Amino acid sequence: MGVKSASTKSAATNIQHSVLVFGGSFDPVHNGHVALVQHFATLLKVDEVRLVPAGQPWQKASLKASAEQRIKMLELAFDEQLSVPYSIDQQEIERAAAQIPSYTVDTLTNMRSQWGNAQSNEEIALILLIGADQFHNFATWKNWQQIFKLAHIVVAARPGYSLQLDTLPSEFAALWQQANGAIEDLKQCSFGKTWLETDLAWDISATRIRDELQQQGQTRETTSLIPRKVLDYLQQQQIYD
Repeated sequence: MGVKSASTKSAATNIQHSVLVFGGSFDPVHNGHVALVQHFATLLKVDEVRLVPAGQPWQKASLKASAEQRIKMLELAFDEQLSVPYSIDQQEIERAAAQIPSYTVDTLTNMRSQWGNAQSNEEIALILLIGADQFHNFATWKNWQQIFKLAHIVVAARPGYSLQLDTLPSEFAALWQQANGAIEDLKQCSFGKTWLETDLAWDISATRIRDELQQQGQTRETTSLIPRKVLDYLQQQQIYD
């Protein structure tokens, strides 16, 4: 069940293709990542999934696994797990290698540019999937207002989460509420709608998994949270030993 509020009216567009965009550090990839993407790919009936491993997230400490290792973990975790095609978008990793900062607005703008003319872009819906923690920091992101003009924004909240707009910056809260509507709206236009999903059953922290792997090694709990192929790869590479 999502949280609904008044939505603004947007001109309906003949959407031909919808893309779920899910970025993260993926350090490591865990079952929550896979379950989340599976859930939203099915719920939103998207045509494609794009996974975007971060180069060096500007709001996080240094990553433990290398870019190559995180890409490999994504491949091992997601191969044959989705009902729609997926790809690993490496643009943020490539920018980091060139010592160029990466921001979500730049990543989405680049995706839009790949589809060429305005008519093609109007027929493609981009759906940005973020977590509740990212949602609360959203107004600190570079050119965050522009993101509403590039993609829909879907928030995956942890169990028990409740949206409190009065705790958010007023401009962001107003824009979020104005854009929020029914989940069906995400397929009626190419960008600019929001949705909060509050009934998710997963609460898995990559940071906690990484810390436990480093401090305690592989325990029954941590190994149950990581896809089997990824776990074998972690053992082989000794990434968090």
